[in-house]
Amino acid sequence: MSTDFVRYVNFCPESSVGVISCFNGPFILYANREGCPKIGTCLGHAHIITTTLYQDLFGNYSSLFIPVCNNGDKVDITFDSALRQILDLNEKEQILKINIWLRMKWKDCRLSWNSSDPKYGGIDHFVLPYEQVWTPDLTLYDSSAEEEMMPGKTDYRATIYDDGTVRYNFPTVLQSLCRVDVTYFPLDLQICSLKFGSWSHSGAELDLFAARGDADLENYVRHNEWDVVKMTAKRSVLYYNCCPEPYPDVTFHLHIRRKATFYIMTVLFPCILTSAIAALGFVLPPESGEKVSLEVTVLLSLAVFLLVVSEQLPASSDSFPYIGMYFASCMVLVSLSCLMTVVVLNIHYRGTTGYNLPNWVRRIFLQKLGRLICSRQYKYSLNHANRRVNPSDDEKKADSSSLEQTDFKEKVENGQPPRTIENLSFVSNVSAKDLLVRTRDPVVNLLTDQSFTLQRLEGHMKKETDSDIRNNEWNMLAKVLDRLFLFIYIFVTIMTSMGFLIKMGDG
Repeated sequence: MSTDFVRYVNFCPESSVGVISCFNGPFILYANREGCPKIGTCLGHAHIITTTLYQDLFGNYSSLFIPVCNNGDKVDITFDSALRQILDLNEKEQILKINIWLRMKWKDCRLSWNSSDPKYGGIDHFVLPYEQVWTPDLTLYDSSAEEEMMPGKTDYRATIYDDGTVRYNFPTVLQSLCRVDVTYFPLDLQICSLKFGSWSHSGAELDLFAARGDADLENYVRHNEWDVVKMTAKRSVLYYNCCPEPYPDVTFHLHIRRKATFYIMTVLFPCILTSAIAALGFVLPPESGEKVSLEVTVLLSLAVFLLVVSEQLPASSDSFPYIGMYFASCMVLVSLSCLMTVVVLNIHYRGTTGYNLPNWVRRIFLQKLGRLICSRQYKYSLNHANRRVNPSDDEKKADSSSLEQTDFKEKVENGQPPRTIENLSFVSNVSAKDLLVRTRDPVVNLLTDQSFTLQRLEGHMKKETDSDIRNNEWNMLAKVLDRLFLFIYIFVTIMTSMGFLIKMGDG
């Protein structure tokens, strides 16, 4: 007789006798369903029962053949799973790696006995190693494992009940192909399918059923990147080109949602902030010389963000993420803002080339559009420019007075009475000749010379003033366009951002 090993599992309240578990050869034998042996059960008697039951069941038993006792019968496999942990989801390689507990139950017509038979001592179930009983060859159809498909499958033991029911539960690590849809990244929801079925037996010999409509998530360990939404089970019967028989399978659909907080704070939010900074290029004055540099820097930053996102996603042309489209749109907007900045700088320095501002440009952009979008300071400058371009009555009178002063000097030098003096009402009683004689006074001559000098200075200053007015008009046009482009950029950026965020949220 081989060496027996006795282990006490629990204690019976009725008799305070330990439950006997006998190890005899390659199998383990447990006590009856109540968990307690009868009073007076001894080790030798238990060993005899164990040997008898094993010899009766496995005398002519072979684990190589499917347990079909009658012609036309088939084995019904009830399949269930319990998700333990998501180990990894590689988006670039599109491979899902999970730790899962698989549970199978079927009936083996060759492994049934009458537990009430005295020679079996009331034993209604026992445990055997994997190799001792027939087990279905369930296969993960989309497995991507390089070595063993279900590691650890043969390391555990099956439980056999007196009605022929066999249960085999084992934990394993599965690697399956998972088609990743990155359209709504990082607010994406992925659905990975785990398809199980027999590779050797058709539906005529082995039928497969799901134990329930969903998987067991009670013992699931949460992942730091993915949240499990649900895991459903569905039975299907398919026909393949190789064989005319149907092949049933059970497919588990794992629905997981990405935790987007990390990507929102490290990728999406900096991109939106960088796009907003690009608007500062329209606020900077053209004299600073940093407008184009700022836009180019923002453009490079967006290119870096797009590169970071592309490194994490699979290189697939089937679906392009909305966040990538958003980054590309931001790059287009920043590129256009850089082009607008170049246009503004060109207009700002246009006045130095001597070109006058066209009247229609002045009327549309300065007089109409400028009053709508510019600040009070710009409105004051516009009003001042308009007064210079369209002089008022006071300015016309001042110019007329200057002409009269010039006429006065010329007539005095020629010995003629000035027209201005003749028209003066307050000297109507004084002869022009007497007044002309008086103007020969040295003081009057000095004042006349000074007046002539002032007139020359005024003419020179007028030329410079015209140049300043021309430059000022071009500068104001540049400021108006800067402000117009700023409003357009802000509006388009806000609408683009809201559109993409709403679209990504729909996922």
